[in-house]
Amino acid sequence: MIHLVGKTIASKEPRVSEGSSPETTDLPLQLAAPDELDTLAPEQLARQAVHLQSLLLDKDCGLWEWHPRSGQRRAQGAFWSMFAEDAAAALAGLWSGDELCLVHSGDRDKLLALRHRVSSQGGSFDTAFRAFDSSGQLYWLRIRGRAVPVDGGDGESVVIGSCADYTEAFSGRYLSKLPGERPLQALAGVSDGLWEWDLRADEVVLDRACWAMLGFEQNPVDTDARTALSHWKSRMLPEDFPRAAQAFKDHVCERLPLDVEFRLWHRDGGIVWVRCRGQAQRNSDGEPVRVLGVLQDITGNREALLRAERELQQLRQDSANRADLLFSLSHELRTPLNAILGYSQMVELDQSLNPDQRQRLAEIRRAGQHLLHLVGDVLELARIDSQRLAPSMEPMQPAALVADCKRLLEPLAETRRVSLIFEPLGWESAFICADPVRFKQVVLNLAGNAVKYNRENGRVVINFAPQAEGWLRLSILDTGKGIPEERRAEVFEPFNRLGAEKGQIEGTGVGLAIAKRLTEAMGGRIDFDSHEDQGSVFWIEFPLIDAPVELMLLSAQPSIPVKLPPCRLLQVENRPTAIERLKSMLSGSSQVQHLVATDAVEAIFTARTQGPDIVLFDCSVPGMSAADLARILKDDPLTKTIRFVAIGECREEEFDATLPEEFELVQLCQVLERCASDSV
Repeated sequence: MIHLVGKTIASKEPRVSEGSSPETTDLPLQLAAPDELDTLAPEQLARQAVHLQSLLLDKDCGLWEWHPRSGQRRAQGAFWSMFAEDAAAALAGLWSGDELCLVHSGDRDKLLALRHRVSSQGGSFDTAFRAFDSSGQLYWLRIRGRAVPVDGGDGESVVIGSCADYTEAFSGRYLSKLPGERPLQALAGVSDGLWEWDLRADEVVLDRACWAMLGFEQNPVDTDARTALSHWKSRMLPEDFPRAAQAFKDHVCERLPLDVEFRLWHRDGGIVWVRCRGQAQRNSDGEPVRVLGVLQDITGNREALLRAERELQQLRQDSANRADLLFSLSHELRTPLNAILGYSQMVELDQSLNPDQRQRLAEIRRAGQHLLHLVGDVLELARIDSQRLAPSMEPMQPAALVADCKRLLEPLAETRRVSLIFEPLGWESAFICADPVRFKQVVLNLAGNAVKYNRENGRVVINFAPQAEGWLRLSILDTGKGIPEERRAEVFEPFNRLGAEKGQIEGTGVGLAIAKRLTEAMGGRIDFDSHEDQGSVFWIEFPLIDAPVELMLLSAQPSIPVKLPPCRLLQVENRPTAIERLKSMLSGSSQVQHLVATDAVEAIFTARTQGPDIVLFDCSVPGMSAADLARILKDDPLTKTIRFVAIGECREEEFDATLPEEFELVQLCQVLERCASDSV
């Protein structure tokens, strides 16, 4: 050991430092060898001790003294203030105390064993360990010293040493030796808070960033890691604690990823959202020993998400209000429009009108019918958007419904000079699960567009084809103008006719929007392919299902004779095929007089003049709804006793009875008998 002195030390031989020049050999030396200490005066020895102490007590190093037997300790230097306000308390947490609460749990046992050896056997030591400062920051410290015998102490010794900050020098070497570990220093560049949980000691250490999330500049509690853990638990909202605890348990025990969000009380009384992620470290036996992780303040993200949810809820409410308004408005418009159409058609029956007057009335009726269709489409769209429309799902054969749609569209196809072809391609017996009425509505919308917007002498081909994963596709091909690629995203927008509104073809622009919403509401898929000036293919897909069990269990049974009650039956139908079908059913029932009306106005006129007992009204007849016609008949004294039966989708409470679209003779007999008994 060398010592500093205050004056030149006389030596027996000149001392020349290695590498010094001859010109500097006569400079006075300030270092004294151990054998020269006896020649120094007391004031020189005191000055030497002060100089040595000042050199050792720099900002990164502190001196300490500890008596193992009595436990007395003393520490000097600014170094200790990083770990505690009192230097002696800092020494207790790093070396002389019972628990060494400031020492990293992974190094605690090593340091306790070293301390026991030095206090019992003496000698010197020099080792490095990890420790946490008062705010939870991790440091590498180098502690060294030696046991010095005490004069007159009966063999007792005192341990004297120094402790220095070696973080910068040691951390890189530590990381290079532990490639499989993820210590906190590896995450030091992350701006989020870093934490470490020692599973064996049940201690948690958090850095400054973690405490800053709660509004503290540093650890607000003492340096005991157990106290820090309890402090954080006390600040967690009670309803979030079980979820967070279960996430940690699942990570440690089941090795599930640790990624959990929870809330904490901020120092100012507010709530902080944090996201906690981490990774457990395990020993050679696979047992978890500690968890290292990061805390991220996500309060801003959460608040943005809540704002977005509130805005979305407001938009949904606004949309629902608009849908309710459209729904109510459409209902209010239908009644006067039906009255206008009805009375205009009645006026047309006047034989005294001249051709010019008849043409004007026809224009009024045509414009009214177009407006009624528009109101009906808006009402349908409002019902879907407001979720008032719930599809009635059931097993069905789509081929039969598509065939009906083809028959309905044939008159329009003949008018437009378009060839309408339906090719089931062997899928006549296939079953899907859908709402028959809504499925038919979708097909009519798609196929009707294919006919209306086609070329003269064009073609529309409807066919089935199987798809992957057991789906059945219905394709509707047309030879029209096609859709430009740049307008593809606008196809299913309501009231967007892609420029067709400037042409001669009437339309509302909501048919495809309704078709898309109905298809998706039934669990299907809809899309299209189109090439400009070549045509388009619109398609819908539904999963194939097995035939219903009741169909598989059908057995041959003797037919039961059906006898219809005597009555005058008025059929309101504009499809010749449906009229001929009913005539065929009634061919063997002479007691039933069959009357026919092709529209609502003719039905009102026939009901007033012929006095039928029962009216069969097909809901697909245009011009007036079934509910409006039934109301007109009920309000008229001449027709108020007539029973009204609706065919197709409708609510039974609005009418005396209902029949499905494809009813059988037995069903017709049951309805007629019930209506006949009610009228008695």
